[in-house]
Amino acid sequence: GNSISSYDANFNGKAPYGGVTTGPYRKKALPPGSYKPNNWGLFDMHGNVAEWCNDWHSPTYYEEAIENNPQGPKSGKFKVVRGGSWKSEGKHLRAANRTSYNPTVKLNTLGFRCVKDSE
Repeated sequence: GNSISSYDANFNGKAPYGGVTTGPYRKKALPPGSYKPNNWGLFDMHGNVAEWCNDWHSPTYYEEAIENNPQGPKSGKFKVVRGGSWKSEGKHLRAANRTSYNPTVKLNTLGFRCVKDSE
């Protein structure tokens, strides 16, 4: 959608996105499944913790990459992190929100998502 409140996902509810009213700010990560699933039955796709990605980060990669399913550079110093966490403002929860960290960093605002190939 075009808006999100902290009644829908765990983030800083004092800074919702899309003109919705403010909501609770829980100031910590919550157990998975604390919110209702989205329309596809997936839980916690926004907020709670930002997600580590497998891709190495390059600030210029997308300028030269293929448009469909770019895989990222083959090596680098930092890994890509997408989305936002319990500490973020609502505008930073989008999967397109992209930053990077050294892969050895440990923060209570970062996590990962387990995935399984469809059979």
